[in-house]
Amino acid sequence: MYFTHWLLFFKPFRAFFQKYKIKHIAATADVRPYCTILGTDNVIIGERVIIPPYTLLSSLPGNKESIITIEDDVLFGPNVSVYSSTHKFDDFSKPIKDQGYTCSPVLLKKGCWLGINTVILPGVTIGKNAVVGANSVVTKDIPDFAIAVGAPAKVIKFTNEKNKL
Repeated sequence: MYFTHWLLFFKPFRAFFQKYKIKHIAATADVRPYCTILGTDNVIIGERVIIPPYTLLSSLPGNKESIITIEDDVLFGPNVSVYSSTHKFDDFSKPIKDQGYTCSPVLLKKGCWLGINTVILPGVTIGKNAVVGANSVVTKDIPDFAIAVGAPAKVIKFTNEKNKL
């Protein structure tokens, strides 16, 4: 453990380090200790977002397509993983690690809720006020006001009257 790590448990110090490391973070957002953010230049965090412990936000550093956008009031459960890049595996003559990456932006719209242990894969948009259940793996877009669960996540119902299944 680093000598300065204990400073992250105090909000004023944590806020200073967050502003220094994460270029696009709102003043009211909070990244709690024990989170991992890879490619901090590609992560945009909106107002009143709290990233709880053991959350992983993974974007490919230096790649402009590998963007993770978290709009205002998004709610994370602990241990959520969000990926905006993955390995290519098209060429069977090469090892996967030598084939490069596929990148697609991830968008978490305003007010959505990601349950504990949720995994969000590249290219996914989670709709406004949508709910993703615990232990779900999201491989496709989730519409606004939807409730989705499972691996892969499927919409089971909607939270408003307009969008019934």
